Amino acid sequence: MKPLPPELWILIAEQLPPDDLLKLIGVNRLFFNLIMNELYGQLSFITADPHVFLENDDLIMCERVRVLTMWPSAVRDAVKAVDHEKNKIEQGPERPQSPLSKPLPYLHKIGGMFKHTRSLSRPNITPPSAREQLPSPEDRLDMFLSVIRKLKNVDEFEINWYLDHGPRASAWHVSFFPEIWSSIGHNLRRLSIDIQVFKLNDVIKSCGSMPNMEELQLTLRCDSARPHPGDTVVPYFLNKFSPTLRALSIKTIGHQPLSTNFLLLDYFPRLTKLSLIMPLDAKHLSDPSGLEQLLRNHPNLQDLCLRYSRCCIEPLEDGFKTLQGRHQIYSGIQLPGLRALELGLHLPVPRGTDPMLDSIARLGKDLTSLTLVDRSLTLDEVKVLLRLFPSYHLRRLSLFARFLTPQLIDVIAHSCPDLNSLALDVQAVVRSETEVGNSSVHDNIDDFTQALFNYAVDLDNGRWRYRVWTLADISVMKWEFKVGHTYSWPCMKAIAYVVPSIRSFAGQGHMREDNILPMPGTQRRLLDIGSRPKPFDT
Repeated sequence: MKPLPPELWILIAEQLPPDDLLKLIGVNRLFFNLIMNELYGQLSFITADPHVFLENDDLIMCERVRVLTMWPSAVRDAVKAVDHEKNKIEQGPERPQSPLSKPLPYLHKIGGMFKHTRSLSRPNITPPSAREQLPSPEDRLDMFLSVIRKLKNVDEFEINWYLDHGPRASAWHVSFFPEIWSSIGHNLRRLSIDIQVFKLNDVIKSCGSMPNMEELQLTLRCDSARPHPGDTVVPYFLNKFSPTLRALSIKTIGHQPLSTNFLLLDYFPRLTKLSLIMPLDAKHLSDPSGLEQLLRNHPNLQDLCLRYSRCCIEPLEDGFKTLQGRHQIYSGIQLPGLRALELGLHLPVPRGTDPMLDSIARLGKDLTSLTLVDRSLTLDEVKVLLRLFPSYHLRRLSLFARFLTPQLIDVIAHSCPDLNSLALDVQAVVRSETEVGNSSVHDNIDDFTQALFNYAVDLDNGRWRYRVWTLADISVMKWEFKVGHTYSWPCMKAIAYVVPSIRSFAGQGHMREDNILPMPGTQRRLLDIGSRPKPFDT
């Protein structure tokens, strides 16, 4: 029989759940490599247990690593740990066992078939007894650096360092970042740093050339105990990647002056995606000309995120309105390449004209994707916003709504006739928003379903109000008691019943109810690095 082409095997692998994929590890060499790359593709230094340096010093495993996650304070504590028992007490409860234990029999069996010379099982991670002496801190540092030097294929690096028990003067004692950058910097395509601003220079001062860097995500934190240093570290660091950077995301937490960061930025010729999550008001951005110039210099932006984050004040407007009714930042800017916009609505949506919203709505005339976040919108607010934006071009719309009602569906259907995908996150499901009083609101999905059907369908006369609507995918999420934030299958089915074009729920590509749907923005991984995605205890 003629063998299947590799492209078809890869397509088959993408359709299988992780457990089933592991069972097929012996089908051929392609499946074997796919699964091994998934199992060993992510390496994390997120624990203060010094034995982690012994568990990962394997050349073959290191060559498969593509994603490196590091909590510098955890690495420092692991290097400086005194003994295991003390470290175990400080660490708290043990992390749950990795799901690696399940596929090990398959790995042993198939390893022999492929004459794999190295044991496919993970090293024994059982901690030694307290009587066994740990290597010295110097030896532990050498072990860590030995692992780092073997990581030749890492293309994504994530650093989380924003909580630290050490005081400011002693927060940094082990400088290993020069070795890290020299080992993995030349191959990096994605870099994510979540850090307190005063520590940033310790991390990046030894950062050299990164000729392949395409995506950079910065989360900069600042608190009253350690105020913003007011230097130029951030813009100069960003400018290192100006020739190659395609996606840039900057998020600030805590009071920070923002003007200098924008005024000193260079031109990024390949930049197509920009995300700014920060308090963009007159108090924090005293000179808005830098941000205005950044947007004006990059007309080829295709994906833009502008989200106002709360800080030390709660303004009703951003303070950039001129006497002539224009906006100091956004007025007059045209982004002809803009196709996707994510807009944060922490600032209230006015009933009348607003220079900021009017100008942002005119940034791109050919917008096809609009995401509205940070505010649960009333029906009137949805009407105002959809009138401002070129909604008749939209193919994808996502928003938070206070109530899911038949009237909301009708407004969206008539404002966005070419819509292909609709994602709604709602507080409650009711028959009509006008019937909701000041008392507490309870879900009434049955009434919503019946009201929507009565409004949209006339079976006697064969009338379907949304017969020509092009909507193909619908997603409705809400909070449910003792369940949490989840998809509302009854609501999606009710909408699909009156909109004949719907063929998919929640981006699945089908309409079957599936209880293991991933939340939006998550990725499927065969290997979970642990139960803590962020270093809350370091």
